[in-house]
Amino acid sequence: MCVIAGYLGNEPAAPILLEMLRREEGLAGGFYSGIVTLHEGVLHHAKVVGDVETLIANTPALQLPGTIGLAHSRTPSGGGQPWAHPFIDAFEKLAYIANGAPGAYKGKVDFDTAAQKLFQRGYTFSSAQKGQVGNYPMLSDGSCVHASDILCQSIAANFEDLPPGPLRLLQAASATYQELPGAIVGLCLHLDHPDEIVGARHNKPMEIGRLGDGSYVIASSTLAFPEEVEQYFRAPAMSGLRLHRKEGIQILPFENRSLIPVGLPPSAAAVSEVVINLLREKKSVAVPTVRDAVVPLWPSGVLDEKEVLVFPLLAALAKEGKIELCDERVPGVDGQGTVPRTIAHWRG
Repeated sequence: MCVIAGYLGNEPAAPILLEMLRREEGLAGGFYSGIVTLHEGVLHHAKVVGDVETLIANTPALQLPGTIGLAHSRTPSGGGQPWAHPFIDAFEKLAYIANGAPGAYKGKVDFDTAAQKLFQRGYTFSSAQKGQVGNYPMLSDGSCVHASDILCQSIAANFEDLPPGPLRLLQAASATYQELPGAIVGLCLHLDHPDEIVGARHNKPMEIGRLGDGSYVIASSTLAFPEEVEQYFRAPAMSGLRLHRKEGIQILPFENRSLIPVGLPPSAAAVSEVVINLLREKKSVAVPTVRDAVVPLWPSGVLDEKEVLVFPLLAALAKEGKIELCDERVPGVDGQGTVPRTIAHWRG
C-alpha cells in the first residue's frame, strides 16, 4: 500500500504536493518518498528511502519547478532508492506513480513477456537488480523488477504506438491497466501532454478536489487536501481519467470484460459498525489495521475498496471529534531513522 498525490494548477506544484504527502503518508507510506514536476519540457524528479522530511532534507524536492506534478510515498516492501516512485521511462518522457499490489491477480499477469517485449524496443528498468525483492516480478534473465517500473515503460510504449490526439495518454494508460491489471491505481505525466495528469484505477483510492482558482489536487485521502478545496470528486473504478488544465475531466471506462470486477460495496452501516467496534475495543489502532478489518465485508473473488470506504470514515469521525488521528514514529527501512504511522485514538 502507498499514498499518491497530484497537482495541476497555477501555483508552484512542489510545495503543495509535499504538504499533501506529509498529511497522508502516515496512512500507508513514509518508507520511500518521491516527487516529479514537469516544467518547460523537462521532468524534474527526486526520490529517497525515507519520509517526506527526508526527501526535503536530502534533495531539491521543494524547489522543483513547474505548476504540475506528482508525489508518492510507500510502505517497506523492499528495494533501495531506485525502488521508490516516481518511475521515469527509458526516454525521459513519462513519469508514473502507483499505489497497490497484485491482489487477486497474483500469479495471473505475465510480467516477464511484457518486459521482454519492452527490452526489444529499447526500454530498460531502473529498478532491475539480481535476486528476489519482496513479491515483485522475477524476469527470465534473473533480475527482479518493480512492477510499477514495468507499467511505466508499458504506458510509454503504448503511447508511442498510438496516433497523436488529445486522448493519447489516457488511452495508453487505460490500455496498460487492462493488459497488466492489478489491485492498483496510478497517475502519470508526459512531456507531449504538459497540461494534463492522467490516472487509471482498478480499486485503490483516487480522490480529486478542485480549488477556487480552478486548480486540481489528487490524493489517496481527502485528509491530504488543502483547506481551500471547494469541490470533490472520486475517480470511478475500472476506468482511466484525464485532468486537463483547460478541458476539465474526461473518463474512459475499461472495456476488457475479463478483468476481475470491483465488488459492490458493503453498506455504510456495516463498515461503520466494524470500524467503531474495533476502535472502541482497542482504543488506539493503526490505520492499516482499521483498513484491513473491513475486508471480510466483500465476497471472495472480487477486488475490494477498503481504503475508499475507511479513509473517508476516519476523516468524518475525526471531524466529529469521535477519534483523533495522530502520527507516531516507527523504525524506517532496515531500522534507519523513523517514519510516521497514523494511529486512530478513540475519543467517542
